[in-house]
Amino acid sequence: MEGFGFQVEVKRTDRKKSASIALVGTLVKISVPKGLTDSLIRDLIIKRSPWIKKKLREQSLRPTFKPKKYVNGETVHYLGEDYCLQVVAGDQASIQIVDRYLVVTVLHCEKDEEQRVRLLLEGWYQGQAFLKLKERTESFTKIIGVTPKSVKVKNYKSRWGSCSISGEITYNWRIVLAPHRVIDYVVVHELCHLLEHNHSARYWRHVEQYAPDWKICRKWLRHHQQMLGIGN
Repeated sequence: MEGFGFQVEVKRTDRKKSASIALVGTLVKISVPKGLTDSLIRDLIIKRSPWIKKKLREQSLRPTFKPKKYVNGETVHYLGEDYCLQVVAGDQASIQIVDRYLVVTVLHCEKDEEQRVRLLLEGWYQGQAFLKLKERTESFTKIIGVTPKSVKVKNYKSRWGSCSISGEITYNWRIVLAPHRVIDYVVVHELCHLLEHNHSARYWRHVEQYAPDWKICRKWLRHHQQMLGIGN
């Protein structure tokens, strides 16, 4: 559809009972019930245009991040801090933080050094994420008064965490790149689902009680999602 000042793609589906709008880059994707007329779709777009334009404007202001190359001198992130990546050759693969450097040691015989650095880093991040998130989860369970069934980390591509109806909490390991207060917000967000398994106003009151700056943290995540490897 044309004439709105932004690109619109309409998808009709039998499974939709109501319309939904999602932004994919600068493309506005709208899913609607199959029987909805073009006229009603246009009315919907016009009605939601202020919201759409606001989101497109926010998206245009987000910083852009180049894909990592995993080479010497590149900036990498951990717990909200920037470190200079230093790749060295050695007899045993390892990762350690030395002052403002994150030092990755790869074996002398590595053929694809950049790929090996990426795999080592991701493995290290996942291990650090589990330790950090388990510790923060245990701390907040005592404050909130809930008990999750389990705590795990996964390689999510489009979410920061999840809480199953049975109480299993899973976090995205990439959140370990974010500042401490943002990590705490994600932990509180998931634990509060053990009180309210929804996103109702009552649920958000629980979140605000234990993470008063949750709106700032959520905004930070949206602003830095590309840096953290999360898609729109």
